[in-house]
Amino acid sequence: MCILALAGCGDDDTTPGVDAGPGTDADTTVDGGPVDNGVVGDEIFDGSCSSPRCSGSELATACVCVPPPASPDATPDAFTINRVGCSQLESDGVNERNEQDDFCDEGGADRAPNLSCMQAGMYRVRGEVQMVTMYGVVDVFGNGADADDILVEVYEEGANGALGALLGSATAQIEDDCSETDNVIEDGMVVQSRRVGFFSIPNVPSETPLIVKTSGDASFWRNIYSYNIEALNDEIETGEPPAGSCSTIPSGPRWEYRARIISSADWRSIPLTAGLVDGIRSGSGAVAGEIHDCDDIRLEFAQIGTNPPAAGVFTYFNDNPTNPLPDTSRDVGTSLLGLYGALDIPAGPVDVAAVGRLDGQTVTLGWYKAQVFAGAVTTVTLRGLRSHQVPAE
Repeated sequence: MCILALAGCGDDDTTPGVDAGPGTDADTTVDGGPVDNGVVGDEIFDGSCSSPRCSGSELATACVCVPPPASPDATPDAFTINRVGCSQLESDGVNERNEQDDFCDEGGADRAPNLSCMQAGMYRVRGEVQMVTMYGVVDVFGNGADADDILVEVYEEGANGALGALLGSATAQIEDDCSETDNVIEDGMVVQSRRVGFFSIPNVPSETPLIVKTSGDASFWRNIYSYNIEALNDEIETGEPPAGSCSTIPSGPRWEYRARIISSADWRSIPLTAGLVDGIRSGSGAVAGEIHDCDDIRLEFAQIGTNPPAAGVFTYFNDNPTNPLPDTSRDVGTSLLGLYGALDIPAGPVDVAAVGRLDGQTVTLGWYKAQVFAGAVTTVTLRGLRSHQVPAE
């Protein structure tokens, strides 16, 4: 695959380094910024919305106002987007690796991202839909107790990110033979061990945009709605589970997915840590996620925005995967976790978009439309552009 800037490879008809823009200043219902919005690669965006009013140096892209990538005069390429290398995540210490869920580059640190799936001639093509069994555990974001009796529901994605048809559900149980132990590590020491329950849901369609909802006892947990989820055919496992596997892993075709839940305690403490003293208002929710490239590798120094913007706080997070906390002083984009959070967004549709600096240009890192639900977290992790987001070729 080509691992270059969007304008630097492929057979895109646009002039390299020049953004064509999908909209005009006169059309307030179609966004993307003016013709010269300065973002390479967002020309194919065809969504509609009320155009945001971007201020100062913000860039209008895919219905969203996004801060420009950091580019200091003395070192303009200091914050060029790069893939997070596994070597940057420690085997022990503060940046403890979670090899099952750290989305890092085994090939080395600070390598250029693969953005080929966002280029004409190299767009993803939807594969044939097949029915698979979705299985995995429910991880806990940040702090929290055992993830037991967590309901996992899979919905087809509806228009504008609304919940579509319920495709299946299961309750994750820590008594299952395939449950796991999750260690919370601080300063190289295990400060907490918890069990995370296992679930299995049959008859989930592959190559289909899904929404995964997790919920539990409201006294302890807050709901999470996860978007931009697809069981891609090249990720599907076939046949019987490998020898030595735990007993309840299903036969193929199967697809592993690690769901997440957040504790009510973290729902309250994370906004407080970010400076939102009164917390997230009634009727509002939060949006959070990561920025990955087309190989599903986390990206460092990506800049993100949402529309509507957070009424409370927008923040990036520190580098600690077992205890991710807001770092409101960070203005250079995502850290090694690729993680962002927009706190206190009214319930309803939300657009998320990201950009980064690469080879001296500002390039799109993708976009997605989702829904915010009152009192809940919506997760949107960008992974390049999906087949349903690109024009037919």
